[in-house]
Amino acid sequence: MKFISQLLLITFVVSLAPQALAVTVEGLYSATVEVVDQSSVQRQKGFSLALAAVLIKTTGAKDIITRPGVSQALTQASNYMVKYAYLPQPEPQPEPLSAPDSERLEIEQRPPSFPLSVQFAKATVDELMRTLDLPIWPANRPELLVWVVEQTASGYRFVEGANLPPALQSRFRQRGLSFQLPLYDLGDQLALSSLAAWSLNQQQLQDAAKRYGVDYWLVLRYSQLASGAVRGSWYLAGHKGNFAGQSALLNTLQVASSGDFLSASVDQVADRFAGQMAYFADAEADLFRLVVENIGSFAAFTQLNSFLGGLEIVNSVKVRSIDGETLVLDLATEGKPRVLLRALNKEPRLSRVTQLNDDTAQSPGMLSLPRASVEHFRWRAAR
Repeated sequence: MKFISQLLLITFVVSLAPQALAVTVEGLYSATVEVVDQSSVQRQKGFSLALAAVLIKTTGAKDIITRPGVSQALTQASNYMVKYAYLPQPEPQPEPLSAPDSERLEIEQRPPSFPLSVQFAKATVDELMRTLDLPIWPANRPELLVWVVEQTASGYRFVEGANLPPALQSRFRQRGLSFQLPLYDLGDQLALSSLAAWSLNQQQLQDAAKRYGVDYWLVLRYSQLASGAVRGSWYLAGHKGNFAGQSALLNTLQVASSGDFLSASVDQVADRFAGQMAYFADAEADLFRLVVENIGSFAAFTQLNSFLGGLEIVNSVKVRSIDGETLVLDLATEGKPRVLLRALNKEPRLSRVTQLNDDTAQSPGMLSLPRASVEHFRWRAAR
């Protein structure tokens, strides 16, 4: 057992190097933008636009270009780039004959565009955010189930398929949030009607969301006014109780179109999540002591290793002691302990132990750490 403990200790320290970090939400460090031609001038402009889009996703701040130092960094976007490519141009969609002549003329006179896909280096972008003291929104983010409901003259209906404005998926992608749309199959129809969704029936929404295994659900409901404008509201709730001290969040807004409503709603929801989950890197790392029991096999150890290695807030990990199936770890973090604790609580393989054995947290030969937060968890993965 002593030999295994020593082997685990060496493997743990080596494998948690910074380059082992992984992301939960994909595509945070890449973006596709439109440029009018393939000249070097337009290419550099595209790199700047793409870096701005990446910073919006990784910081959670929609107004990121107004932050000090960001404009200067955007002019040097190529320094953070890994690769780029021009994507095939989408086939032009013919305008229906019923469209006004002015609209068809505007489309015909619109200059051609070239989709430019740019991939940036995660390490250099992360360093840029720390250098400019920008917020950091970890890639381990909640997934939302989204119902879109429209009130029409004949009643209420779920908006799905081809009727769903593309602005919804586009804005979720731009803000770096993961979401699902309901299947709207028989199971969904029995669990939740469009009227119940519009009425924000909390119990029926919760029951309907169970099959999808998401953290939160979002109802986007709207109707068109006589003026042609769209008025609607979004409702955010979840399985895990309160969000920002409230049982649910509800907000109402009025915009020009259904696409504008969906985009604005996603922006406001993303702002809420980023405001709660983003952190600023501290100049001096805080220490977080983590006691994990039930690590009785190498498989459990490697799974814990992989999970902790994917948390951006963790700078380094030291194994302080191994006592049977219990590991005591010191994590150097660059944000508030609540951010790390939220990530630990979200991990289904970790179960928080409320009663902490002080002897385990301060085992012989271990220095007391006045700045350290100490938390005790039990690993619940299959051994």
